[in-house]
Amino acid sequence: MDNYSWQLIADINAQGKRLDKVLSDNLKDKSRAYIVKLIKQGYVLCNDKERKASYLLRKNDFIKVHFPKPKIYDLQPIDIPIEFLFEDSDIAIINKPPFISVHHGSGINSPTLVNALMHHCDNLSGIGGIMRPGIVHRLDKETSGIMVVAKNDIAHKNLSDQFSKRQIKKTYLALVHGIPKDKEGLIKIGIGRDKKNKTKIS
Repeated sequence: MDNYSWQLIADINAQGKRLDKVLSDNLKDKSRAYIVKLIKQGYVLCNDKERKASYLLRKNDFIKVHFPKPKIYDLQPIDIPIEFLFEDSDIAIINKPPFISVHHGSGINSPTLVNALMHHCDNLSGIGGIMRPGIVHRLDKETSGIMVVAKNDIAHKNLSDQFSKRQIKKTYLALVHGIPKDKEGLIKIGIGRDKKNKTKIS
């Protein structure tokens, strides 16, 4: 079941705090979303019992976390040209070309940005899952633009936190057909995945 395990005995400082919060505070290289996923899938035991992420810890609770072995997928590096705007040991900032999907998913079998990143980068974060190494955020297939890629799990977690707290400003430019009647406005309507075509959002 497990690749390796991590253990913790809750002390007085952890008492009364949520299980997922305490694990997130201690597992600095793992995102809270990833930890919640582990809890839901039964990889986290508290006193040898499965608990919800919202479980409030008591002093001396014994927590054990199993990190599952990653599934093996046939993701191969592909030499697809990418414009790198900045790169260091933690992140890479790239200009994503249009008409390429960021990663594989439902109905996506063509080469993706992930395949290209695997060719150009020696290291990529693993928090996003085996199918999305390095991917912190996404752009639609038809959209071009700047993306930030994480090259290790600590950078991934820090970037994810910044996105969730809206500390990273995103600006979109769009081409329109014709001349809009209003110079500005607000589109407020629910969106979701198309029930018949899983690759479309409507």
